[in-house]
Amino acid sequence: MQIKGTKSGLLLHLYERPLSAAVSQLRDRLLTQPGFYQGSRAVLMLGSLPAESAELAAIIATLEQFGIVADGAVCDTDEVARLAKSAGLRLVGASIAASPRARDDRTEHKSSERAPGERGSGERTAKRARNGQTGEAGETLYHKGTVRSGQNISSRGNIVVIGDVNAGGELVAAGDIVVWGAMRGMAHAGAEGDESAKVFALRLEPMQLRIATKVAVAPDERRKKAAMPEIARLRDGGIVTEAAL
Repeated sequence: MQIKGTKSGLLLHLYERPLSAAVSQLRDRLLTQPGFYQGSRAVLMLGSLPAESAELAAIIATLEQFGIVADGAVCDTDEVARLAKSAGLRLVGASIAASPRARDDRTEHKSSERAPGERGSGERTAKRARNGQTGEAGETLYHKGTVRSGQNISSRGNIVVIGDVNAGGELVAAGDIVVWGAMRGMAHAGAEGDESAKVFALRLEPMQLRIATKVAVAPDERRKKAAMPEIARLRDGGIVTEAAL
C-alpha cells in the first residue's frame, strides 16, 4: 500500500489483495503522524482484483478515524466499480484523480442566492484547455490545435478539441469528448462513471477508447479505414461506434 499526496488530496494505492492486510498498514502509517492528514480527502486506487465489501469498509473507516474522507475510487473493472459504488464512493478517472481541482465543490455551501453575474448550477461554462489542465464539474474545456503525443488534457466536464489528437495524446473527461478532427490517441469519456457519455470525432481512429469503465482498442484495419464522422457510446454493456450523420 502506498499513500501519495497531490494538490487535491491523497491517492491510496490499494492494488494488492486481500485489502485486510492494507488496513493494518494504513493504520500504522497514519499513527506515525496522527494529525498530519486530518481534513484531507482521499481517492482509493483499487485496481482490478476483486475484494470483500467488509474490507473496503474497514479501509474507509480507518481513514475516517484519522479525519480523512474517502472521496472516490479509481477502478479498472466493472466488478470493482460496483464494489466502490456500494460503499458510497464516486468513480474517478485516474488522470482526474491525480490532477489539482480548480475548486472544491463538494464542501462548498450550496446557497440559493447568487452574486450578480454568478452562473447557476445548470449553466455550463467554457474556457481554453492547456496541457494537463482539469476544469470544474460541468465546465467545457476547449483546445484549438493539435494535441500532440505526450499531451494530456483532462476535465471534470466536457472536452472539445478543434484539431487532431495524435497517437500518444490523451483526453480524459467526466462528460463528453468532441474532436473536430482525427482522434488517434486515447479518449476516456465518462471518467467518473457516467455511462451516458459519448466520444465524437470527424475521424475516430483511437489507439484506445474508454467510456466509464469499459475499454475498447481499435484494430489496425479500422484505424486505416475510418473516414467519416462517428460517435462512440455504450450499448448493451459494450462500446459501439456508429455514423454520426
